[in-house]
Amino acid sequence: MGGLSRTGVRVLVLGAVLIAAGLVTIRLSAENGSVVVETSAGGLAGSSAVTVQPAIQPLTGPWVVAVQPGHWQVAELPDELYRLRTSTGAEYGSVREVDVNRAVADALIERIRAKGWTPILVPATVSPELRADAFIALHADWGDRPDRRGWKLAPAWRASEASRKLAQALSQSFGAEPGLVEDSDGVTVNMRGYFAFNSRRFVHASSPYTPAVLIEMGFITNAVDRKLLANRPDYYADIIMRGLDAYFGTRPRSETDDLQPLILPWVAAGAGGAIVHLRPSLDSASMWRIEAGQVLMPVDVSGDWYEVFVRRHYATGWVKKSDTVQTEDPHWPMPGEKPAGGRAAAADGAASASPGSASDGGAGR
Repeated sequence: MGGLSRTGVRVLVLGAVLIAAGLVTIRLSAENGSVVVETSAGGLAGSSAVTVQPAIQPLTGPWVVAVQPGHWQVAELPDELYRLRTSTGAEYGSVREVDVNRAVADALIERIRAKGWTPILVPATVSPELRADAFIALHADWGDRPDRRGWKLAPAWRASEASRKLAQALSQSFGAEPGLVEDSDGVTVNMRGYFAFNSRRFVHASSPYTPAVLIEMGFITNAVDRKLLANRPDYYADIIMRGLDAYFGTRPRSETDDLQPLILPWVAAGAGGAIVHLRPSLDSASMWRIEAGQVLMPVDVSGDWYEVFVRRHYATGWVKKSDTVQTEDPHWPMPGEKPAGGRAAAADGAASASPGSASDGGAGR
């Protein structure tokens, strides 16, 4: 059983016992390739189907780091992402975001290679199921106010524990820089649903088992940020390398359980409705009241709370688990999405964003 995690071994042993006893049946999900375990008639009464993700094989050799300079080669995107072919990134005077992203990517790849790691320069079109030990998407932001500045970063929806740890290490590295500020509460739905990480919706996306983070390095529309972005790519590459060093320094590569993305059920507001809060606390601000039966997509969890995507508002907030009930996947057509079987035929988010929007994608499923 070489390469199996401890969890994978336990699942295989338990599954073999239950199958032999005739208590369960097993089928392969056509949606995501996971294994679905269902109770057989007369078996475990009252229990429901359980999805068991396949064992994740660890990568071997030097650490592999994929680096994507945002908007680079967008004209070559495949048909499923055709709406992003004109998303060329932010511009301010002679400074173009795509050039900033590529310059930082080149500097970062030099440092990755110098460490003895394996770099992968990734264009807009991602090789399907790309595996790496870390995937860094580089972007610069556009703001409608010249005084708005700062960095921000985020992993994908329902991020794996490894993605969260990668994001934390990078956040600490950026946060330690005295010349930078964080764009607090600036992370958007489109950042977390970024197409390059969104394997639930797109074929051309990295493997869900690749820890991935999108970094908005600063605002190209802010004079302080713009000067740094345009003139000091090595500065940003060094910050990111320190974060990668910290992340890899605490990561046992043979353990792959933390590469599994978070699995959450679809829910709807319960009979009494639900209040969406800004934070997972009753003391935090109330954002919206959700009517009974309205479907919500959980994207994160904290104790007794779900962070949910509220489609009507195209934003997320937190609801008490006790105010929800489980429901079926509604298979929402996302904004601008063509009805089609399987994965999405088009990307959303680009049309509603400002012309200089840096990170494209959508809420995903």
